[in-house]
Amino acid sequence: MDTIDIPAKQSPVINRLHDTLVLARAYVDAIRDNAQDDARPIPLELVASFQADCDHIIKALSEAAAQ
Repeated sequence: MDTIDIPAKQSPVINRLHDTLVLARAYVDAIRDNAQDDARPIPLELVASFQADCDHIIKALSEAAAQ
């Protein structure tokens, strides 16, 4: 298995982003479970807001990868 070459300067922030995304996945699983348990969906506007956040993250990472 090949290792990913991450510059030392990037390593702490990449690790922190990874940890944050792991937590975010747990949070969204809990949100989904709560909505299903309560049979009450979350507002679509909230979903759209989170989608915009995710799009921003992917755009910034793509720009960093293009350098």
